[in-house]
Amino acid sequence: MCSPRRWIHLALMCMALVTAAGATYAGDRPLVTSFYEDGPLQYIYTTGHSVYRGSMKSGETYTASFPLDLPGDAEVRFERLYVYWAWSQINQKPLYPTFNLADSRDPSMGLERVARFADSKGVVGSYDFYAGTDVYALASPVPGPNTVTITLTQEGPPESSVVMFGIACLVVYEDPGEPRRLIWVKEGGDLLFSSYGVSPEMASSEMVFEGTLPSGDIERAELFLVAPSGGYSRDRDFEINSLRVNWLDEEKTPLLMRTIFSLLFPNYRGKEWFDVFLLDSRTQIGFETRDIRPFLRREDNRVTVRDQGDYLQLANAILAIQIAGEST
Repeated sequence: MCSPRRWIHLALMCMALVTAAGATYAGDRPLVTSFYEDGPLQYIYTTGHSVYRGSMKSGETYTASFPLDLPGDAEVRFERLYVYWAWSQINQKPLYPTFNLADSRDPSMGLERVARFADSKGVVGSYDFYAGTDVYALASPVPGPNTVTITLTQEGPPESSVVMFGIACLVVYEDPGEPRRLIWVKEGGDLLFSSYGVSPEMASSEMVFEGTLPSGDIERAELFLVAPSGGYSRDRDFEINSLRVNWLDEEKTPLLMRTIFSLLFPNYRGKEWFDVFLLDSRTQIGFETRDIRPFLRREDNRVTVRDQGDYLQLANAILAIQIAGEST
């Protein structure tokens, strides 16, 4: 007879082998806001010395170091460690991965996972494996030069494997020497792929940066996006994806109104860019940085990432709006 502990273990294994409800290649896993503040702020995002690693077996380790250099007067306001993974499976069946992470500054203490964002293509058949972003709490680095080294151990059952895109470190800090900025941090793991009956309209992940902007002039509005696998397609050479900022579908606007609006407000439609994300060959992660200042609205700015044959996992979005001539 199985012990109660054995039954619990078996139940958890069965749950892990069930496809996540509602998971598809459509934009059904919108990113969530994990940080928003206004002040003399700046941020550091780095993948350090991370590299792409396929088929990481049970018991194997992955190590990455992150050089961080904070100003002497910096005060850390928010820190995160992101683990980007994909194709987690056991014997060709989906399985949520099990990781143990240790920080070189205190290797005896495992890092606490604070969130997991997972998705899959949601199509019955083979290769419907999980992909996602794991989020860990990270001890705050001190002002000045830092080197943080993270060792990850794959602790899934025998025969399990998972693909590692890499690990990233994010630090948002306050410093008297910085100009006034509003910074939003969004995180998640939304698989987007316009295939298997999913149209580009469906394979779109929309996010809203909620809040009202200050009345002062905006000097810069930097949007930074992170998407493992983003920026590369075997099937298409152009317009494989797009980025929309406060985009307005003109087809829903009468022609006369379109003409008037275009004369009075040249950017009223917002903006759409194609073929975004620069693929980093070391990590196979796509990165995109855009100044979206001309297309901002005073409140609730909307950003949409659309797949059109790229296949990407949207994981992070950071918006940093700098107010001209202001400090706090």
